[in-house]
Amino acid sequence: MDDERVKSMEDKIEHLEFKLNLIFHESNINRLLFEYDITEKQYSLIMTLMDEIEEKINKEVSISNSEYETKLGEITEKEGDYHFAEYIARAFWEDERWASVFPYLYGDFPKYKHIINERDEK
Repeated sequence: MDDERVKSMEDKIEHLEFKLNLIFHESNINRLLFEYDITEKQYSLIMTLMDEIEEKINKEVSISNSEYETKLGEITEKEGDYHFAEYIARAFWEDERWASVFPYLYGDFPKYKHIINERDEK
């Protein structure tokens, strides 16, 4: 076998191992990553993005949901899929990770106000 084919097979095995780990460690975000076929490298970049956004929020630096969606689309090659971006932020929020990001980016959206308010009341 040539080196390129071996590398391709290794990459596929690595991706399958990552997906198996997602299945075995059930959470909202893992389910979403599995369904959207996100790679481990993309996941790492998504977590870095979430850190960056949370840091901006903490420093009271403005960031819009469209900026977040664009950056996430560049990472995942899902440009323009704002639903996916919302799902990612919400899944992290539901898993109590980067808990300030989802309400900051989407808290003013009528479709999310009630679930955010319910959680705040608890």
